[in-house]
Amino acid sequence: MESGSGAKFGPYETVAVIGRGGIGEVWRARDPRLNRDVAIKVSAQQFTDRFEREARAIAALSHPNICTLFDIGSNYLVMDFIEGPGLAERIKQGPIPLEEALGIAKQIADALEAAHEKGIVHRDLKPANVKILPNGSVKVLDFGLAKSPEFAEVTADSPTMMSIPGMTSKPSPSTAASGRSRPEVATSPSGAGMAASCTS
Repeated sequence: MESGSGAKFGPYETVAVIGRGGIGEVWRARDPRLNRDVAIKVSAQQFTDRFEREARAIAALSHPNICTLFDIGSNYLVMDFIEGPGLAERIKQGPIPLEEALGIAKQIADALEAAHEKGIVHRDLKPANVKILPNGSVKVLDFGLAKSPEFAEVTADSPTMMSIPGMTSKPSPSTAASGRSRPEVATSPSGAGMAASCTS
C-alpha cells in the first residue's frame, strides 16, 4: 500500500505528512466515521517487530499523558492526533520558566510511572517524543523501542521511528551507555533534559 496525500488505510484518508524516518512515515489523517483527525504511523514494509512492540506497549497503557492507540492495520498504527509543539520546539524558543518546566516534568514522570507499573520501559525518551498540548497537558509518544517485561540489550544503533532535525535518532545516552533498558535508566534522561531546558 502506497502512502501519500489522499491515500487510504482502511477507512482513514491521509491529509499531510508529519514526519519521515528510516522505517516509515507518520501522517495526519481523517477518520470519516467519527469525523476526527488521527495520526497514522506507516511502516515501509509489512508489520515489523518494532511496530508490533509499539502496538503491544501502547495498547497496554491507558493514561492521560500517553498517546492513545485507536486501531491497527497490516502495516500501520492509528493513534490520536496531538496538536501543539513538541518539547524539542519549546526548548528551541529559549529557557523554560521553572514552574512550567516542573509541570512538564511531572507529567512526563507520571506517564513513565504508569508504563513502569506495567513492566514497560520507553527506552527512547527525548524532547522529540514529548508533545505539549495547547492547554499545557503533555503526551509521551513513540513507544516503538519499548521493552516489556524483560530488559534486553540495546546498542547505540537501535532505530527510532522518526527523527526531528537537531535531535538524535539514537537511544537516550543513559540507555546506550548502560546497554540495559531498566526503569531507572529510562527515567533519568527526563530529569537531565528538563534541567537543560531551564538553563539553555
